[in-house]
Amino acid sequence: WQTEVGARLVGRGRINGKLYDLGKFPGAICAARDSGEYVKGELYQVEDAELATRILDRFEEFFPRQRHKSLFVRIIAPVTLEDGRRENAWVYVYNQPVDETRLVPNGDYRDKFARRER
Repeated sequence: WQTEVGARLVGRGRINGKLYDLGKFPGAICAARDSGEYVKGELYQVEDAELATRILDRFEEFFPRQRHKSLFVRIIAPVTLEDGRRENAWVYVYNQPVDETRLVPNGDYRDKFARRER
């Protein structure tokens, strides 16, 4: 998808939220700004936002006209980059009930996955 939409990595960052290990993939949910809970990830800038949202909506099983049936929903959330800059970005958040025992404590799925591979 990145090549198709002209995606460029802006940097690593975080959003306020909680991250869950859902088995085959992670799922983030929103948390209050002052919660101290964060989800870490990457921020991309795209040349073709319309195509990017079409591709990613399908991949994330987001149905804009049927949000209640969507696996994830797309929202705008503030992202804090590693260098301290803040940007608003589209973020896909999990739209189903979560099991608190599947919480990824540090909010970094890549780190959890890397530890699983060792």
